[in-house]
Amino acid sequence: MNSNESLWNVDDVGKYLNVSRDTIYRWIDKKQMPAIRVGKKWLFRKDEIDSWLNNMDHHQKETIEAKES
Repeated sequence: MNSNESLWNVDDVGKYLNVSRDTIYRWIDKKQMPAIRVGKKWLFRKDEIDSWLNNMDHHQKETIEAKES
């Protein structure tokens, strides 16, 4: 990881995707979202979240975009 790359917590990702903490934890539990477990915390790399979003199928993207509105 380079020095310009930062890690986000669940709240940061929730704000970025406009979804609840519960939704993020559900995605992690189903192994659908890239996440790193550090102790009791889940952390995320923005570039991995962006890549994950780009690789989602159309229906999944519509669900997230609808929540952003």
